[in-house]
Amino acid sequence: MRIYILSTLAFLMVGVLPAGAVLIVDSSDPSFHSLVVQEVDHMKKGDRGVACQILIERVEGSTVTTTIRPLTKDESTWHPNDRKGTRSHVMPLDTKVRGAERQQPTSAILYLHPRRIDPKYSLFRLGTFVHELVLAMDLNGGTYSGDYKIREKRAVFFRNAWCDALGFNLIDLSDRVPTPEYQEAKKLGLLSKEYSANFPILDPAAIAAKNQH
Repeated sequence: MRIYILSTLAFLMVGVLPAGAVLIVDSSDPSFHSLVVQEVDHMKKGDRGVACQILIERVEGSTVTTTIRPLTKDESTWHPNDRKGTRSHVMPLDTKVRGAERQQPTSAILYLHPRRIDPKYSLFRLGTFVHELVLAMDLNGGTYSGDYKIREKRAVFFRNAWCDALGFNLIDLSDRVPTPEYQEAKKLGLLSKEYSANFPILDPAAIAAKNQH
């Protein structure tokens, strides 16, 4: 697993990232760092289902970097529209408008509320870490849609896979966007490595029909 442990100061300095670094976890909070690494390891090993395993493979196979940092009292870690400092979010490291389409690999920082990666808290069960990691994956891969609804559906496909593996409630509606795609793909038997190139599957019926011919 290619995870690099760097202090907050280190990854803000120019020229300190290891060659080929693709997933960096901030070590300024040892507990946060440990919980993130543990969860990524579970996903890597397939404990969270094949979809989440593919998610990590894509992040690790990227040519750019995703850095995971905790939300803190430092307002520079906060989402621009959040004045309480509680909203997990992903920040692209480029000069484009935040929600604009990205067709080129783009590095990103994932700011995560610490309680959303800690199994002791109910917020963990929502799968926010996976949701945000999918957005980072799409930035990394140049597949980041300018359409908010598509971004939401892509993220929730993997998020529901994670929730399903852990026996948590699945998400049918996310921020007013219907998200039935994972559930439909599961019913059609599409959640295997055979179909992993199509993850996230946003049109399960079409994929199933194609493979019947």
